[in-house]
Amino acid sequence: MQKFIRLPLHLAFILLIFLGFSLPARAQTIICLQTTIGDICMELLETEAPVTAQNFLAYVNQGSYRNSFFHLGVKGSPAYVQAGRYADTGAGDISALQEIFRRPAIGNESSIPNTRATVASVRDDPNDPNSVTSQYLINVTDNPALDDGSHTVFARIIGDGMVAVDLLASFPLVALNENGLSQVPVVGQEIPVFNSPRVLIFEATVFEGEACELEASGCDADGDGGADAGDGGDGGTGGGDGGGEPPTPGEGETLYEDAVCVDTNVGEFCMELLPDAAPETVENFLNYVTSGRYDDTLVHRSVPNFVIQAGGYRSNPLGTGIQRDGTVQNEFSLSNSRGTVAMARIGGQVNSATSEWFVNLVNNAQLDTVDGGFTVFARVISGMSVVDAIGNLPRTNQQNSLGNAFGELPLTDQDNDGIQADDLVLVHRVYVTDVIVDDSDNGTGGGDGGSGGGVTTTATYSAVLGTINLPVYINDTLYRVILARDTSQSGVVLRVDTTRIYYLADVGQETATMNLDSGILFVPSINVLGTIVTDVEFELVDFETLSFKLRSYSLAAD
Repeated sequence: MQKFIRLPLHLAFILLIFLGFSLPARAQTIICLQTTIGDICMELLETEAPVTAQNFLAYVNQGSYRNSFFHLGVKGSPAYVQAGRYADTGAGDISALQEIFRRPAIGNESSIPNTRATVASVRDDPNDPNSVTSQYLINVTDNPALDDGSHTVFARIIGDGMVAVDLLASFPLVALNENGLSQVPVVGQEIPVFNSPRVLIFEATVFEGEACELEASGCDADGDGGADAGDGGDGGTGGGDGGGEPPTPGEGETLYEDAVCVDTNVGEFCMELLPDAAPETVENFLNYVTSGRYDDTLVHRSVPNFVIQAGGYRSNPLGTGIQRDGTVQNEFSLSNSRGTVAMARIGGQVNSATSEWFVNLVNNAQLDTVDGGFTVFARVISGMSVVDAIGNLPRTNQQNSLGNAFGELPLTDQDNDGIQADDLVLVHRVYVTDVIVDDSDNGTGGGDGGSGGGVTTTATYSAVLGTINLPVYINDTLYRVILARDTSQSGVVLRVDTTRIYYLADVGQETATMNLDSGILFVPSINVLGTIVTDVEFELVDFETLSFKLRSYSLAAD
């Protein structure tokens, strides 16, 4: 029996479309396809087509759809896109395409109509009604021609999943060979034609949470529940990176007043302060931030599946302690769950916290009961993948040379000339800013050991908003730029958000380059849900709006 193994992904870089799916009419199993043009989620119709739905779920659970791709596009009437037959091993030629493992065949069931946004089974042999295995199609239009008993509808696309499907349906079709690959949807046709970027399904998973969690408004019906940002105190006096009124949040975004961002040589992550939960601790933390004492410091401790810790030691002179204020009273009230930020303290001394803080890499409920609990005063709202990357770095014990605090020191690089500052996780600056940030990266980063875990990349991504946030040199100046997908354009077009361009200090991080004379935006690498895409090149198509269209890319490294 053929065994399907996970192989390197062959990705065309396309930004993920934000997940804003509506609540299904009934509590049903939800499957999400993570594709290179966005997540496509569907509700299984287990009552209407129980055998076909369970057959599809079995393929999902055994990982058969991993690295598969949409291999057929049919335009006109009927119109649909089809997947579930081939996987792409990334070998670079037609031999790289292999048929996925197939379970025993099933027959067709009585079916509801093939209307737009429904998902139906596909026979391996059109003349054999009992040859349904792994293939399926998504109806782009109402397709009554398929209601002849040959295609069992077993799922329906929910929420904004059809945004990605409609984009897929608009792509050109190319012929790779004559064996079922004569109408393959591709982002853009290249020569040789095999290099034309296909739309991959790099994972198919069962969504374990509540369906309402996929909605833009979350599970709070009136949209005003949860931890609303900026609702406590005036925070600090940092004032942000620019004057004037803060920008207006768009759909799927939240305005976090007095957010604090930590700019490291591994990447940047930002946190929302929680003054209602820990007012004295927040005030203490902001005193260090606004006085600049956290600038040019180190992440001096990393414990996998536990925490990363910073806020105590300078990078120059290496390992010297920062100037610390007096201790702050313990204010434990919130659990030390993944992504929360808490104060470090001396063991056994409840009210001994000064400047050092840590980010919880996992749910650390055990810290809630130690000597009155560790005080949570913030939560990561963007860049959790950066935190995970730091947590995945190799470590060294430097207690003999630097002191007892450096027994679990994370390394970005290790050579033969001893431990130098540029081998460590450097905190270039910590600053207060009124910014709009999304929380799509909170908890979805590379900490699960995926191919992107622990790897420094040029750009971060937003699965919710379909945006990337990257450092980019424009002429000789480094900026932090946000690029958003322009859904009104065909193909993959990104537009610079000119309202949110900030100067950025060069801390030795990998950067993109934008040459407005040649019209080329080059991004060395992008982390997409833990998968690395490299050598991504965009071409300027509209100077007035700074819009760039995908031009080329390279295969992801193994």
